[in-house]
Amino acid sequence: MKIATPSLPSRVLTLYLALSQSHAAATAATAATAATADADAAASATKTLSFPSSQPTNAVPAPPDFVSLGFETAFLDNYANAFSANLVASLAGRMSAAPVLRVGGTSGDRVQFDPALRDANKTCVKGACPDGSDASFVLGPGYFDAFRSFPTARWTFQAPLGDGVYNRTQLLAYVERAWEAAAAGEEDRVDAIALGNEPSMYWKTAKEYREGAARAQAAIVKALGLGDRKIFQVAETIKPAAMSHSPYAAQEVFEAGFDSDATVKTVGEHWYQGTATTFDIEALQADLMNHTAITNRFPGYLKSLDAVQPTAAYTLSETGSTIARGVPLAYASGFGAALWSADFQLAAMSRRVRRVVSSGRPVAKHAPWVPDDSSGGGPAVRALWAASMFVADFVGKDKRRSVLEVPLGGGGEALASAYVMYDDDDDDDGTASSKAADRVALVNLKAWEAASDQDRGSLAFAVPVVKGTDSVKVRRLRADAGAWATGFDEGGAEENVTWAGEQWTYKVDKGKGHYVDGKLEEQTVKVQDGRAVVNVPDTEAVIVYL
Repeated sequence: MKIATPSLPSRVLTLYLALSQSHAAATAATAATAATADADAAASATKTLSFPSSQPTNAVPAPPDFVSLGFETAFLDNYANAFSANLVASLAGRMSAAPVLRVGGTSGDRVQFDPALRDANKTCVKGACPDGSDASFVLGPGYFDAFRSFPTARWTFQAPLGDGVYNRTQLLAYVERAWEAAAAGEEDRVDAIALGNEPSMYWKTAKEYREGAARAQAAIVKALGLGDRKIFQVAETIKPAAMSHSPYAAQEVFEAGFDSDATVKTVGEHWYQGTATTFDIEALQADLMNHTAITNRFPGYLKSLDAVQPTAAYTLSETGSTIARGVPLAYASGFGAALWSADFQLAAMSRRVRRVVSSGRPVAKHAPWVPDDSSGGGPAVRALWAASMFVADFVGKDKRRSVLEVPLGGGGEALASAYVMYDDDDDDDGTASSKAADRVALVNLKAWEAASDQDRGSLAFAVPVVKGTDSVKVRRLRADAGAWATGFDEGGAEENVTWAGEQWTYKVDKGKGHYVDGKLEEQTVKVQDGRAVVNVPDTEAVIVYL
């Protein structure tokens, strides 16, 4: 059910939304209490977790800038507004390192520059304009101002390789202007320059890509005076090739010669999870809300990761829930997709992936937010956005940490997952870190929808704690409406999505974030016999602070 917002003067509309939020807060608080109580009573199984109390050698350092966002090249300027800047700043505020924004994609290989285009930032000149994958754009000088709109972020941007036949003048026209605007006088703000996008679509072999990209790379180094600076990103492998290594993936790209190039900083590969063509709750459960479906995708990617590390960092530089034709919004970016995103990001981090980029463009249904009304559906924050805030808070900004996935035995692993973070930071007085476990993320992926006639079940996790701990704090990523909740902007107050009581909207806070009930929400769980039993309702995730 959606709540229709009436056509009202702005001051009245503001009051209307405030009252709606106030009512929603009371309703949500009551519903949350009832849901937790019901879940406690209905918990049908208990997962007893087992993990070392001190950091083991196989724990993976959690990158402080792991959470990342991406914009399709041709639509960067659509995101250059206060709303998007507020969302990025809200993410940056819970990270100890600036988030990296990726500008790239299919359109990025075809863009051209026209200094005479002064009355618009861009114009679509060829292909299925403006949103088709074959669309080509001419950019004006105003386009590059968009790089200046996100002062709390760093950048990776794509050098246009022209589908394999690039124009050196046009290549440098984009790269030089993007470099100047993105760096803004601080060259460290440019994290990497990517050499093309999904090159196997236009260079048949890894050797051809290496040779073609190397020529473009040399021109960029000379034009920007980079010398031997380690700054380039390569591969940007399309998903099928990343999984199968046919015709080639990052591993084969390195074997073709990039492994000996000291200026390659990172590699990127692409990941889109969903393959379903029907979009009911059963498909959502099998396709997205499924830990096994996620982890079964990794073998091909991990071959490349092993091949490029430690020479270069390995990133999943373009990711999304699904790009299936005709997919509903609630499937691609609803709360079920948000839980997929949270689990996917944590699974990737625990497997040594350096960064995961949640990507999009205004028309993309898998995008975490819509920046403007150019696609006819925005501006709006979607349920999916909260997943990145959840992951960022799990990493934390107060200290360095290392992560480990916790194996779950006893069956049902496809519908649940768990991860533990260890303290990996020395104290201020110089004493060594305790290396103790200090937080645990629990994800219950069992799909539930409020419109069903099924009670919302729960899964209990018995979390071990160190001796002397009397209680733990629990914060919840939740939606009372369940898997199909799209968030306040898209679905109204009945489809609210919150993380620890906080939500992000365009209509109420312009992306800054606010607590629905005026304060952070957390639950205290007492410890008994060395364990805290935490009930996680179906279609919910929590962080347990030990």
